Amino acid sequence: MESNDEDLEFQAMRQVYAALKDLDRDAQNRVIEYVSRRLSLNRMTADQTPATPKQETLEVGQTQPDTSHPSVATDEDVDGVSPIALKWMRRSQLSGKQLSAFFSLGIEEIDLVAKSVPGKSKAERVRSVALLLGIAGYLSSGVARVADDKLREACGHYDAYDGTNFAKQLKAINAEVTGSKESGYTLSSRGLTTATELIKAMVTVN
Repeated sequence: MESNDEDLEFQAMRQVYAALKDLDRDAQNRVIEYVSRRLSLNRMTADQTPATPKQETLEVGQTQPDTSHPSVATDEDVDGVSPIALKWMRRSQLSGKQLSAFFSLGIEEIDLVAKSVPGKSKAERVRSVALLLGIAGYLSSGVARVADDKLREACGHYDAYDGTNFAKQLKAINAEVTGSKESGYTLSSRGLTTATELIKAMVTVN
């Protein structure tokens, strides 16, 4: 997949998530069913049996994991990881075993569990925490997003929180992490790339 295609796909994921997140479950399903019909997509049935076995598409923008690449984790390694994030793992050549050193894979809401985060100053650690929590959200739901309260809590845990300068520190990284206290914060395409590089550096050190 070309870089521009990745950017368009990521933007589409964000837009679809934003449009659906405030609807109730029935409304979300109606919208997805309508879009699936209009685009001639096949979705998984309630018992997880594909309506058309030859078709790989599960949801709008989501495909079945391909474990043919040697660096791709097995099902045991990636339990609970969203199909979208699995594609990212394949492109980034990151395994479930590597990511499990930093994220709580295997549970419904994957969280950041690294012993420490990169950064010599609080501002640098705020950036690291925001990027890594965005990836935690990406692994869980396919959307690289973190709520404000969760970000603040994690920053406190990693000795990164500075109440006086917190808003200013987030503003300084808005090319990578966009959003607000009310809406939460989402990684941009650039932020996703930066977060990937950060994790690879952490894997090397670890």
